[in-house]
Amino acid sequence: MPSTRLALVAVVAMAVAGCTGAPPEPEPQPGPTITEYVTGVQVTGREASTEVRSEALPAGGAGGPALTARSETTIVNGGSLLEPLTASEPFQRLRIALEPIPPTSPAVSGAGPAPGYYELTLTQATAEAHLVLTMAQALPGTSLLLHYAAVGADGTQGAPVRERVGVLTVGTGQVQVTVSWDADSDVDLHVLDPNSDEVYYEQPVVDSGGQLDLDSNAECTIDHKRNENITWPSAPPGPYLVRVDHWSNCGVERTRYVVTIRVDGQPAKVFHGEFTGPGDDGGLGAGREITTFTVRGPTPTG
Repeated sequence: MPSTRLALVAVVAMAVAGCTGAPPEPEPQPGPTITEYVTGVQVTGREASTEVRSEALPAGGAGGPALTARSETTIVNGGSLLEPLTASEPFQRLRIALEPIPPTSPAVSGAGPAPGYYELTLTQATAEAHLVLTMAQALPGTSLLLHYAAVGADGTQGAPVRERVGVLTVGTGQVQVTVSWDADSDVDLHVLDPNSDEVYYEQPVVDSGGQLDLDSNAECTIDHKRNENITWPSAPPGPYLVRVDHWSNCGVERTRYVVTIRVDGQPAKVFHGEFTGPGDDGGLGAGREITTFTVRGPTPTG
């Protein structure tokens, strides 16, 4: 076979191999965004506007405010986290990013936060803030990392600090009511259903299907979970009443709490407050009234 023909055969063979060989490597898919897991942010007692940024959280540096946060805490899926933050100097902007930790890899990966972060702009500068993060009902794995950073008056961001958050998986259902608090005291959640049956620690299940599936720090036996959760998988229509009781301070001077209410088909509602004093050893009917809400029945058909 002439050499020119051999060369042509080789070129054709290479072209065919390029068409029939292994497919190209798939492009990497973007990781989860913070809005998939953190559905709302606010600062207690302060006005702030919120923006979601799509880029990665900046690395920051020594020239910006140095934040102090807890090293670890716990949350429940569908509840809210109350996070105290202090800074070395006043700031007017806060940034929050999230780093999922896969269930199969409980160790910190070191990959850093996923692209995208919340930016809160306060109307007034402060060196201390209590941040409320409302979490989605579906969360990744058993833990995650939250990254916080503050921006000073000159626009310089300080280095982020991170907090490891243990996820306590609880029930959700048609109605989910949670309370989370920031100190090792005994706080109790009470919810009355339309039949005036009260779900709380002494009556964790009622006939309408309501159930308390997480009870923390009972009688000051401290478990550090600091969350309680009441759900109705299928909730009867009618009015519900939510109360939170300060059973005992367990030696803690002040306890701040946040209540989250989720009802299918309605926006999540978040309430926060604080307790001082010794507590009341409260049982049936005890506690501070937080709010009422209504579960609507099926729409009648003509």
